[in-house]
Amino acid sequence: MTRSSVRHILIGAAAGIFCLCCLLYAGTQDIFLRPALESFVDEDTGLEFPALLESFQKVRVRKNLNPVFGTVVRYENEAESCADVYIYSLDTGAKAVSQTMFEKHCRETDRDILNLPAQKTDLNLPSHKIQSSVHIEAPGRTAPAYGFEAYYRIQNGSMLMDSVLYLALYRGKLVKVRVSYSSEDLEEAQCAYRFIDSIAAMVTPKSAESRKPDATDSGTDAPRTAKSPAEKTLQNPDA
Repeated sequence: MTRSSVRHILIGAAAGIFCLCCLLYAGTQDIFLRPALESFVDEDTGLEFPALLESFQKVRVRKNLNPVFGTVVRYENEAESCADVYIYSLDTGAKAVSQTMFEKHCRETDRDILNLPAQKTDLNLPSHKIQSSVHIEAPGRTAPAYGFEAYYRIQNGSMLMDSVLYLALYRGKLVKVRVSYSSEDLEEAQCAYRFIDSIAAMVTPKSAESRKPDATDSGTDAPRTAKSPAEKTLQNPDA
C-alpha cells in the first residue's frame, strides 16, 4: 500500500471519528443516499451544495432520518483531502438549536477532538491508534466573522494530518464543516480555508455581513487568527 493510500485511509477514518464524537448517543441510523454528481439542496435549511465547490468534488450525500445524525455531504479533491459538511440537530425531536446550545456544543466538540487519543469504540475506526490531537495556529488566516473556527493537528503513527473545524448556527440547525489534509501540504491548507469560506458565506446572515469589521477594528467581533478555540469569540448566530 502506498503512502498516499495510507494517508487517504487515515483522513477518511478521521472524518468518521469527528462525526462519531458528536453522534454516538443518537441511536440507529436510517440512511438515504443522494446522487453525488449533481447539486444537492438540503430540505431543512435550503442550503444548496454544488457538485464542485472550490477544488473539491462532491462524492457522497447521506441523509439520515434521525435528525441528530442529519445530513452529511462529503467532498474530496485530487490531493486526497476530505471536506465534510454536517447539518444536524441536538435531539431526535429536531428542536431548534439556541445560541446557548450552540456555544456549549462548540466547546464540547472541541473537547472531543482533543480527546481523540483516548477514544475507544466498538466500531471499525482506528481511533485507538491516534497518538495526539492538539490545537495549532493558522498563520495569516482570517477566520469567518460569523461562527466558530478552530485548527488541529492529529498524529496517527508517522502520519500527521491537519484539520480545520467550522461550526455555525443556521435556521435552527447546526452546520459543521471539517476539512482534513496532510500536514505536509501547505497548499491544501489554503484549499481548506477557501472551502470553509464558501460554506460560511452560505450561512452568514446579512446582518452579520453588515457588522463585519475591517482588519483594523479593535472590537471583540474583529476577525483574527485564533490561537485556540478558548480565545476565539463565538459570534452571535441570528439567522
